[in-house]
Amino acid sequence: MTHSAGPPPRGRRRPDLRHWLRPQSSRLLVFGMCFAVGGLAGGVRSALDGKGIRTILGTFGLGIFGVLVVVSYFVNYEDRRGRR
Repeated sequence: MTHSAGPPPRGRRRPDLRHWLRPQSSRLLVFGMCFAVGGLAGGVRSALDGKGIRTILGTFGLGIFGVLVVVSYFVNYEDRRGRR
């Protein structure tokens, strides 16, 4: 048999980078919603106030980041429940 029971040796264990792309906590969902609403509304407000382009794009960027976090939460939720 080539496999042994138990965890892999110390040198072979690496953190999975995809873990950061799969939010599982409802706290992160709320965090993403706050970023999405605040970023998108703040971007519109900055544009209406005539702020600089960097401020507008930066605020919209935060809003888009929040939307991506929320979408990835629900995609991961569907995967965890086996409805694929």
